[in-house]
Amino acid sequence: MSEDSNSGLYLLSHHPREEPPQHDEEFIRFDQEIRPWRMRAVLVLFALFGLVLTAQLVRYQLFGIQTALGAEADAEIIKTRPRGNIVDERGRPLALDRFLYEIVASPNRIEDAAAAARSLAPLLDKDVQELERLLTENKDKVYLQLAVVDSSEVGETIRAWGTYTVTAYPMPRRFYPEGALAAHALGFVNWERRGYNGVEGYFDSFLRAPDDELPLMSLERRQALERALPRSPFIPSAVGRDLVLTLNRSVQDMVEKALLQAIERYEAEGGSVVILKPNGSAVLAMASWPTYDPNDFANITDKSVFINPVISAQYEPGSVFKLVTYAAALEAGVITPESEILDTDEFVYGERTIQNWDKKGRGRVTATEALAQSLNVSTAKIAVELGADGFYRAVRRFGFGQLTEVELAGEIAGLVKIPGRSGWYPADLATNSFGQGISVTPLQMANAMATIASGGVRYRVHVVEQMVNGDRVIATKPKPLSRAISVETAQALTQMMVTTVERLETARIEGYAIAGKTGTAEIPLPSEGYEDEFTIVSFAGFFPADDPQFVILVKLDRPKTSRWATQTAAPLFRDIAQELIRLYTIPPDDIRLN
Repeated sequence: MSEDSNSGLYLLSHHPREEPPQHDEEFIRFDQEIRPWRMRAVLVLFALFGLVLTAQLVRYQLFGIQTALGAEADAEIIKTRPRGNIVDERGRPLALDRFLYEIVASPNRIEDAAAAARSLAPLLDKDVQELERLLTENKDKVYLQLAVVDSSEVGETIRAWGTYTVTAYPMPRRFYPEGALAAHALGFVNWERRGYNGVEGYFDSFLRAPDDELPLMSLERRQALERALPRSPFIPSAVGRDLVLTLNRSVQDMVEKALLQAIERYEAEGGSVVILKPNGSAVLAMASWPTYDPNDFANITDKSVFINPVISAQYEPGSVFKLVTYAAALEAGVITPESEILDTDEFVYGERTIQNWDKKGRGRVTATEALAQSLNVSTAKIAVELGADGFYRAVRRFGFGQLTEVELAGEIAGLVKIPGRSGWYPADLATNSFGQGISVTPLQMANAMATIASGGVRYRVHVVEQMVNGDRVIATKPKPLSRAISVETAQALTQMMVTTVERLETARIEGYAIAGKTGTAEIPLPSEGYEDEFTIVSFAGFFPADDPQFVILVKLDRPKTSRWATQTAAPLFRDIAQELIRLYTIPPDDIRLN
């Protein structure tokens, strides 16, 4: 039990961006001749999508429906326009389009409603009398929707009748073959064919088929594109607007299962897990619970479940934030790992009394011991010695109080009070040093850990590996945003973190050097003060410590079996790390280093 600190409630927002941001780009262009057979194949696809637009014209022109103008017309076009595919890093499908059929009738042109009902009932799995009544009661209408079916056999059978009185219109609908997997990262597409949340919201306009025409592509061009992409039958799609994510479907599935098991085991109200790859901050997995199935978005009553807590919910991180304080102090030369600090029962600064989690001092301790024991008093003293300018400069360089720039709709910047601005008091320097009175998102905290693992360089977090845009593949390059600390400081802090985990039985894994830190955060009340009973617990770490391959942050909300991260978050981290070792066949350190 070595943590202390605090946590915040949630500020939620959703601001989907219509256009993708400017990425560092690597273009692959192909200028071979277009083969005639390829043109014919694409023309067939044009014909299919053309049927959808033709259907709308039939409604307006033949049946006298009021013509839509302006935004209404645009909405109709969006509803019928197909979207590109979304796949994981290995090309496995996460979001695709499939076609449903809208079965419609013109009751005012049907001479024999009973005969029509008898023909339609078995196809639509409806009662004959009910269908006849529906057609009769609406006999003056020029347009009546009878059903929406997902059977192409039914739809094409009705279309083959060749009559305007009853017909079927193919309609694209978004389909998520993995159900709830990665729902918060993906988002969803509503019935109006607009993307919300996740990459669906962020890249809403990009994913839609272009206004003018689908790309024509020769066999050579397609083969060249395929060589630049993961081997998959789903990319490039006919739409020519596809996303290859950095997510790994297998890792994502493992993480979601481990998170749910931990929530049940520790009786938590919710939680999140983020896995990043260092040296680029690519998102390998991102999971939160509660979650939802984007295929069934319309039937979700609690709309708050659509919000991604990893980027849109802020909390006070607690003792895991001490890593930023120690990093800044090491960088400034205020401490070394061996520096001695007098850890007292309490420390008063700025009219605020600071105490350790058990309200006991430890006497003289080294900086390494203070971190391993998660001592608030020692950490606050280090921050005061460092000074507000040095501390908050480091907070900024690690990315807190600003967006990570991940390509997901709805990200918030967290909350950092800065000296000289309203709301900041001198005591905040002491409390912020151990993660109290400062609010972050899980992704910000994970990326701060990735910054240490990357030798002190903070990268822009990204969840998109490649974008297919017509005849181009745009690859996302790692984008460094700042140097938070030097390589030497990162190495020294890493070794201090390894010592911390070595002393923590619930997190360490035999044979592997792991760098990490726990955080047990109290939860602020709406007015003032903190909850007495529940906490938010977290653990952030990376491994192998000498050559980091994975950065993991786990967070559990209000666990009831224990209020301490050492007993809840740390075991969840270890479970996930062990599974990554198995999935990626990572040998123990003594074998790997010899």
